[in-house]
Amino acid sequence: MAEASDHVAQLRDHDCFETMEHWVFIVVGDVHPAGRVWSILKYIPGDGAWGSDGRKFVRVIQQYTVEELLKVIRFLDENQPSYVYYDPTVQAKVIAPPTDRIIRIYNSRKRLAELLSRPSNNQLEKSLISLVESLSELSGVSTEYFGVTGSILPGIHHQNSDIDLVVYGVENIWKVLEALKRLQREGMVALLGDKDPWGWAARAARRYPIPLNNLLRLASNVTNKGVYNGVAFSLHGVREKPMHRHGEVFYSSLGMARVKLRVIDVRESLFTPAVYFVEDESGSIDRIVCYDMMLAGVLREGDLVEVYGKLEAAWSNGEEAWRQILIGSYEGAGKEYIKIL
Repeated sequence: MAEASDHVAQLRDHDCFETMEHWVFIVVGDVHPAGRVWSILKYIPGDGAWGSDGRKFVRVIQQYTVEELLKVIRFLDENQPSYVYYDPTVQAKVIAPPTDRIIRIYNSRKRLAELLSRPSNNQLEKSLISLVESLSELSGVSTEYFGVTGSILPGIHHQNSDIDLVVYGVENIWKVLEALKRLQREGMVALLGDKDPWGWAARAARRYPIPLNNLLRLASNVTNKGVYNGVAFSLHGVREKPMHRHGEVFYSSLGMARVKLRVIDVRESLFTPAVYFVEDESGSIDRIVCYDMMLAGVLREGDLVEVYGKLEAAWSNGEEAWRQILIGSYEGAGKEYIKIL
């Protein structure tokens, strides 16, 4: 934990911050408007299961879906409208509180280092420490490149909380993912794609209008989530640096589109946003971009996929730089999908 000051400029994807209302937000991505932070409101004071030091919280967003996000935006419009910002680069309203409203930041990397540096009697924290140390040893990635997010980051976790890990750097995240697979082979973790594909598919069926057998194919590829010591965990990446500075790229809508694409590069698919580089017959679409993180890491290089989402042109320096299919748009809520053919 750190008091907010010059540290605000150092906020990274998956870090948390607390505003004057004692609302806790989680940072989304690394491209932010000047004086604001793209984020999601996750916890507010209330008689909930989360808390510490006499403070108690309830969770605001229950699932990371577009429908839930729109509910949170409506809540903010009614209760603190200055936290909602029309971002001209994406031509949409986003949650982006002003930095002068931030009173405290929670750094994922520093929080994990703090937990690793001292013994703990908390069973959840013990499992976290054990998992990180095992992954670090097997992958060769120093614990300095790991962080912890979720409720453990602001220290308001409870006995049934999950472990939400982040790894910094594209090379590091894939090394750690291979270490996870090794732990699975040794029987130390159960990865979701093997342990509970039906559960993932059932949850996905409430989001995506495609048959269950297609969802099960996606579920079988989920290797960044699972169970360790009886505790659910997830693993995501944080980029070494932002994809670009805010205002350098503007996105314009070309309408909703259904296309078939071949996946050619998945290295950026475990970050926020998740990016799959693709090719199509016309050569016009360069990537699939997912802000719906349920679809992070579920495609493989060589997959032929059908995608329904928002077609966008990305503009830089007054010229069209690339085109992408966006999953996680307001316009496509409840209609977007990715299907492996």
